[in-house]
Amino acid sequence: MARALVVSNLVKEKYAPVVFGELFGNSNSVEMEIGCGKGKFLVARAMENPGTNFLGIDRISKFMNIGKTRAQKRTLPNIRFIRAEARAFLAEAVAPGSVIIFHIYFPDPWPKRRHQTRRVFTAELLKLLHVCLVPQGLIEIATDDKDYFEMMKKTIAATSELWENVRETVNERILGGAMKTNYELKFEAEGRPLFYAELKKR
Repeated sequence: MARALVVSNLVKEKYAPVVFGELFGNSNSVEMEIGCGKGKFLVARAMENPGTNFLGIDRISKFMNIGKTRAQKRTLPNIRFIRAEARAFLAEAVAPGSVIIFHIYFPDPWPKRRHQTRRVFTAELLKLLHVCLVPQGLIEIATDDKDYFEMMKKTIAATSELWENVRETVNERILGGAMKTNYELKFEAEGRPLFYAELKKR
């Protein structure tokens, strides 16, 4: 995914409601990747799961267009990409109880203290994801930044009433197996520890 996933308080983007049945032309379940970047993971998952629909959103079109091209070359009818800012899109465009899994992989950790307000992973985001998830739906998370992961765990703990179960692993993907993002493969090759979490909606 794209590391430069930014949520700006200065940009007030508006989105029309998305009806998944119309977007995909069927009533299949939907998974969504927030910050899909070049779409490597999402395209692989769409290929492996033809009976599920996949939506990738990102703020950076030039990377996301690579994902679109990958999907078109493979003639995948079950994947779509939309340029969007995550929180506004979830609040305005995604119907409650309509997504089975959210994927959030390697969002920009914004390590400098003065930039940390730009981080996408917040309690506000988790509450929006919870609303959009089906009962027992999942959120899959990954980061290579230990400090960011510690902050993520604190944020998850602060919203613990929303989650039936939370799993954490290091260097062991919880969902998706060999389907990995570009950053994931890069960081693995560099020998970095990778931190994963899975949240199950209560």
